Amino acid sequence: MANLRCESVTPGLRASEAVAAFTDLHGRKHFIRVERDFLSSKDGSSYLPIGIVHVDRKSTCVLIELPHEAETGANRLWVKPEQLDELVEEYA
Repeated sequence: MANLRCESVTPGLRASEAVAAFTDLHGRKHFIRVERDFLSSKDGSSYLPIGIVHVDRKSTCVLIELPHEAETGANRLWVKPEQLDELVEEYA
């Protein structure tokens, strides 16, 4: 499973929750509320676990699937490969 780097993490409705924010390929900001311990941290950044659906061979952009619907209504969206915690070669 890959991880998406969050731009920011703010408190949720309860102490155990957090709201992670990130931007998609088109510059739209998305927010997703998760349990705080669902996020991981590495090198001072927070990461959200996501699924890789497809990697575009031409642009190398990555179609990801979020763990559940974001507050914008998105379940799947395109992101830049640099937003992931590891390089993604190619998926089916």
